[in-house]
Amino acid sequence: MTRRKLVFFATVDPVEDPATVTRVYHFAGVAGANGLEAEVRLAGAAVSVVDVERLSETEEGRELAARVAEGVDGPFLVSL
Repeated sequence: MTRRKLVFFATVDPVEDPATVTRVYHFAGVAGANGLEAEVRLAGAAVSVVDVERLSETEEGRELAARVAEGVDGPFLVSL
């Protein structure tokens, strides 16, 4: 059986559009939790998500910060 990896890619600035980056982490988490190999791949402005202090103090910003924290030991790879 051929194994494939699901790669969820983001380049958007997480401060300006936290919802998009949150979705990337969400889908990778769901895939990983269901036994699929998954990866969050961040490029460009999206790389700044690793600095959770930059995320806005809105509900979306807090949700994204929680997703980033889950991704540290989560069932998926995060690459920059």
